[in-house]
Amino acid sequence: MKRPAVLWAAVLILSSGCQPHPRMPSPHEFPAVACAGASAQADAKAAPAPGCFLDAAGMAVDPALVSSQAARSAYVLIGEGHPVACDHLVQARFLEMMAEEGAPPAVGLEMVSLDNQPVLDLFNKGFLDVDDMEAALKWDRTWGFPFERYRPVFEAARAHGLPLFALNAPSETVRKAAEVGLKGLPVQERLGLPGRIINVPQEQESYLREVFEQHHLKASAKDFHGRADKIREASWKRFVTMQALWDTTMAHRALEARVVTRRPVVILAGGGHVERGWGIASRLAALDPQGARFLVMPWRGGQNPDPRDADVFFYCPLAPRQRLGLAFEVRQGRVTVTGVVPGSPAEAAGIAPGDVVSKAQGMPVVDLQTLHEAAVKSQAGGGAGSPLHFEVIRAGHARQIDLSFPSPRLPASPADTSTPAPSVDNTLK
Repeated sequence: MKRPAVLWAAVLILSSGCQPHPRMPSPHEFPAVACAGASAQADAKAAPAPGCFLDAAGMAVDPALVSSQAARSAYVLIGEGHPVACDHLVQARFLEMMAEEGAPPAVGLEMVSLDNQPVLDLFNKGFLDVDDMEAALKWDRTWGFPFERYRPVFEAARAHGLPLFALNAPSETVRKAAEVGLKGLPVQERLGLPGRIINVPQEQESYLREVFEQHHLKASAKDFHGRADKIREASWKRFVTMQALWDTTMAHRALEARVVTRRPVVILAGGGHVERGWGIASRLAALDPQGARFLVMPWRGGQNPDPRDADVFFYCPLAPRQRLGLAFEVRQGRVTVTGVVPGSPAEAAGIAPGDVVSKAQGMPVVDLQTLHEAAVKSQAGGGAGSPLHFEVIRAGHARQIDLSFPSPRLPASPADTSTPAPSVDNTLK
């Protein structure tokens, strides 16, 4: 995979330690936060400030050097945890930094599907304002995470005249393509999709196979009247085809954005599409081998970042919400519980950190959208307060867990009204 020169080989490491920050800074404040330091791990009592840029050794990196490297890249892929507000503030500041560096980018959005590009076109031309976008994009129905968390990205795009591009294929189209192939889709549904699907890299395929097999631990010949192997392989083919089509489509659209605008392209997508260059980046390597790629990933604290995941990292801590009391980490289709709030419905149900969610409402869980759909399904089928049925894998064994939704509460602030109900709280790395 072709990437720009490793950033930290050229960076200046500043002299004083990273200091804790008592509040979340605005995007404009991120360059000024106290991120200098020898190591984020040097003092167990101190944490980097939210928005700090770090290398894989936990060493602070000057934001000016990060933006300079990004400005020299054809594609900047910034991974996110969809519900993590801090991640989106960093993304917004990243856009501002590149604009101020003299390299205003085009911006590709995983959270917007191709059929909504006309809405983005109206925004790009100034006919729609930021306040119009939630309704115009049918945000709650098509994405499921609060628009307010993404507002800083749209505001930065408007302030600096950055064109927005839809990257994602509609979910239903992806499911159909996994069954019948691209050529089996109606012409109208193929519009905007790549001419071919670029297969997953070999090492990613090995990882995905492990994830897939965990989701199918309970399959047996008896369950499927002797057809277990055939059914499992057919399911595996659909699973890996969907992963490949999502990433190929997003890479294809990013290339289009670069050609049309003649700008660098910043790609905002879930961390599972960015880390290790397996997802979107590997497809860009095939489609545009001369285009340098710069990978940026969030780091949640704890052990130093894995240097294989990205070229540079930014620190954004997890802040689990209280409704269900769950935090997840999603990587390449493996949905793992990373935190359970004490006294929450999740703790009462017996969910524990390290559990892998394999099914929700009977549906195989491969990404965040599946969890959201399962939550909606549970409430639609049984009414408000109906439990969400999980199957989790713990120590290699499947367990059935029913998680009850607490009674709805009145919003504590205007921002709460933008939260779709019901939703599963999680963190996507």
